Amino acid sequence: MLVKVKNRTIPAPWPGLLAVFILSVGLSIAHGAAGRVLTTNEVWRGVVELKEDVLVPAGLVLTILPGTRIRAWAAEDTKIKPEFLSHRTEILVRGTLRAEGTEAAPIVFAQGGPSGGERWSGIIVDGGTADLRFCRLSGAQNGIYILRGRVKAVELRMRNNIYALIASGDKASLELIRSVITANDYGLAVFNKARVKRSQTKISHNLRRNEWRFAVPAIRITPRLYKPANDLPLRRVYKNETIKGTTIWRDRVRITGQVRIAPKARLIIMPGTVVEFTKRDTNGDGIGENGILAQGEFIAKGTPQSPIIFRSAEKKRGRGDWDAINILGSDRSRNLIEFCQIEDAYRGLHFHFANVAVTNTIIQHNYRGLQFQESLVEIRDCQFYHNKSAVQGRDSEVYFNNNQIFANINGINFFRQNLTGRDNIFADNQWDGLRIREGEAVIERNVMAGNRFGLRVANAVFGRFSHNLLAANLENGLLLRNTDSLTVTANAILNNGLNGISLRDTRGEISGNLVAGNAERGIGIRSFSGMIKGNNIVANGVYALGLTGSSNVRALDNWWGGADMSRAIFDKHDNPALGLVSYKPVAPGPFVFTWPLSGVPLDLSWYGLMRLTKDVTVPQGAALSIAPGTIVQLAKGVGMEIYGQIKGQGRSGKRILFTSATRKAPNSWDEIMLDRAMGSYFNFCDFEYAAWDIHCHFTNLIMNHCRFLNSYGGFRFRSGPVEIKNSLFEDNHIGIRALIMTADIHNNTFKNNEMAIFIRRKGSGIKIHHNNFIDNQRYDIRVGDFDAEDVDARYNWWQGKTKPDKFFDGRRDPELGRVIYKPVERQKQKTDYR
Repeated sequence: MLVKVKNRTIPAPWPGLLAVFILSVGLSIAHGAAGRVLTTNEVWRGVVELKEDVLVPAGLVLTILPGTRIRAWAAEDTKIKPEFLSHRTEILVRGTLRAEGTEAAPIVFAQGGPSGGERWSGIIVDGGTADLRFCRLSGAQNGIYILRGRVKAVELRMRNNIYALIASGDKASLELIRSVITANDYGLAVFNKARVKRSQTKISHNLRRNEWRFAVPAIRITPRLYKPANDLPLRRVYKNETIKGTTIWRDRVRITGQVRIAPKARLIIMPGTVVEFTKRDTNGDGIGENGILAQGEFIAKGTPQSPIIFRSAEKKRGRGDWDAINILGSDRSRNLIEFCQIEDAYRGLHFHFANVAVTNTIIQHNYRGLQFQESLVEIRDCQFYHNKSAVQGRDSEVYFNNNQIFANINGINFFRQNLTGRDNIFADNQWDGLRIREGEAVIERNVMAGNRFGLRVANAVFGRFSHNLLAANLENGLLLRNTDSLTVTANAILNNGLNGISLRDTRGEISGNLVAGNAERGIGIRSFSGMIKGNNIVANGVYALGLTGSSNVRALDNWWGGADMSRAIFDKHDNPALGLVSYKPVAPGPFVFTWPLSGVPLDLSWYGLMRLTKDVTVPQGAALSIAPGTIVQLAKGVGMEIYGQIKGQGRSGKRILFTSATRKAPNSWDEIMLDRAMGSYFNFCDFEYAAWDIHCHFTNLIMNHCRFLNSYGGFRFRSGPVEIKNSLFEDNHIGIRALIMTADIHNNTFKNNEMAIFIRRKGSGIKIHHNNFIDNQRYDIRVGDFDAEDVDARYNWWQGKTKPDKFFDGRRDPELGRVIYKPVERQKQKTDYR
């Protein structure tokens, strides 16, 4: 029998003996893999001791023959090379994997190494294809994880994995034929419109879920992309050279080797420069080797108008065409990278024992955007997108503020950092948004949404996590594991696919958070010691709090939204093997929750008692739903701007209230402004003490069963179409003000306003009918100056008057249009605004 290794054929002692082979390129079948990239087609058989990661790159094929046993050991360190994705041992497929088992000789993927060790990662498909026949896979964290690409599995058996199968995103495709998925924690997870086809397949008796489908809304982030000037002259071509003294680069520079900046030298790159790297790959692993090594001072200061570009020089540019900008041992002064764009690299930026500031820079289309250790690093106002891994750092002091990390496979991975992270967006990354291990962190005012995991913190002692939005992540919003003395306060943890908060072997304080709308549990706990107090925990899918461990938990003085606590909490009462959750006393009403951000960046819901201390914007493409019974308090001068949708979902007996956070008088807060906010509506909502309750432009708005009270103005609008019905306008200076509109206003009551309805201009598009006008002080209807169009106000009740006199129209100024009020209703109209 023959085995193919490095495109060579060698004899194999099989069958009859247990074969253990060593592949000469560094994959030690008996002695462990070296965490490497295949450089030729390979064939595996016998027993493969997989001790580190293996990558099958695009264009190559890994074939596994019948009867092969792959024993995957736990990873031995915390490092992840840029071309790999997991901190666990993985088989990563960007090319083709063919596992050609048979019924008589199946292929087995299993956990290897010492018993009780950490699980291996599994098979990850990132742009490749995997054809699996008669395979058995166990002991993995993610048995088969498809990020992009196709997997076809025939007669696959999977058990004892945390996740057996994950297909994530619309570029992932999975086909299962005559397969059995059982005795895993999760059987099949389908995220974000992945395509799954199966026949004669059994997915059953998995511990938590057999099948799990979940999709999250995307945050609209516009990728920035700097464009270089055209036809820049080529000033210099560098091979393997050393820069001594001060050197200035401008226009276009090409690097065909490694350029070293000597320890006392300085390289200054002028605005508008393009630095191009040719691809040189001497070991055939697909990774370019040309780059920059700065041991002296590195200054690359572009401008918004003239950014600096670092990119591949190849005609067909690819990720990993060049190595990196390495800044090593350069800590005498701060190295500066401003208004730059770094793309096509293995590691775009790499720092070690360095002092570096990276600001207003775009880092995209790299294996890893940025990597550092033992450094002082400031990263501010940058975008990281379309990288395999955005940022990885360790053992450093880091200031990471106002960045956008989105559409990467892995977002941020920090290990043993002294970290301050504020005002960042971690969105739509296929794995982690932000992952922190050890170290001490202050994480405030960040958005973590649309990732598989929002924020994961492990093995950390001390840290503060406050005023963040952790929303619509596929699994957990926040996961704490083996941590101590952390404070988690004033965060909005909403609409996540499993748990809002997951606590595993953790001590700390969980207080003042809004934990709502999460699909399975608001808080899931394996083991926790400390304070869970003063939170609003409401409207979560299965349990408000679910305990899976044997230790008792105290969760006193929280608001549970009036839930039946015997159903809201899962503990000893449901399973005698579990601990007991103590939850009394229960808060009688919601705690004030101050919205932590200036916006609502994706589809979310508000619950309880919300306070706005600054203007809040709902952008186009996002929808804010206000849950029944919610109170929204707005501070002086504060308002809302709606360009997406707002949905006031009150109901009878559970009205929504928009009111002042400070004083009870008109003009105490600004307004809710809707601009092209199509599909918005307000049902059973009350508005009071505003400058204008609602200000609406070019929006098809419906308001039903609403009350507008004690404001300068109730509702002003332009265009429409607008429908206002079953509502009350009372004690306002102006009830409604309309301009060039299309509107249907019916079955409302206008009472004790100084002016009920003011038609500024173009009043012919409005219909006012079956309303009650009661004791308005100056005008029931006023026609604006220079408006010559008549207003249709027939079939209203004017307090029994057949000739109502509270009009300012053509009867007083012949140049104005008239209010057409006949016929009048002789009885008070039914208006249900309660």
